[in-house]
Amino acid sequence: MKLKEILKAAGGIALDVFAPGTRQIINAVLPQDKQLPSSATGIEAEQSVQTLRLEQRASLLERQVDLHIAQEEGWTSRYIAMCQADGQSSRAQIALMMAKVLCFEILAFTLWAFVYPEQMNNPVLWTVFGTLTGVPATFLGKYFGELRREQNKRQETMGAAPSTGLVGGIVRTLSTRPGGK
Repeated sequence: MKLKEILKAAGGIALDVFAPGTRQIINAVLPQDKQLPSSATGIEAEQSVQTLRLEQRASLLERQVDLHIAQEEGWTSRYIAMCQADGQSSRAQIALMMAKVLCFEILAFTLWAFVYPEQMNNPVLWTVFGTLTGVPATFLGKYFGELRREQNKRQETMGAAPSTGLVGGIVRTLSTRPGGK
C-alpha cells in the first residue's frame, strides 16, 4: 500500500494503530518543530505532508520501502503478541476436548453393543454413530493435518527437508535401497 493511500485510508484513526511505522517515516522528513505526535491521525499526517517542499516529498516517496518493512514488522509483532497471549494452546485444547468426546462416544457405543446386541443391525443406529463420531474425528484430522503443514513450513524455512509421514517414509526407504528405483 502506498503512503498516500495509507494516509487517506487512516483518516481520523491514529497512524500508530492503523499502520505502525508510518508516523516515524514521515517524521524523518519533517522539520523538528513540525514532528507528528504519537496520537497523529491520517488527516493530520496528510496535511503535514502537503506542506513539504517537492524535494522532501520525493524523499518521502523513496522511504516507502521502509514503510513496507515497518508494516511487516508491525504484523510480526502483533502475531507474536497474539501467540504469547494465546500460549499456542487454544487449538491443542480443542483437539484434546474432541479426543475426549470421541473416546466417550466410542466407549458408549461399545457398551450399547454389549447391552443391546440385537440392535446392532439397525441402520439408524449406525447413522447416529457415524454422525456423532464424524464431527470430532474430522476436527482431529484437520488439527493434525494443519499441525503437520505448519511443522513442514518451519522445517522448510530452516532449510531442512520436510518430514514425511509413515507411508512416505516407507516409500522413500524402499526407493533408496539397491533393489529400488
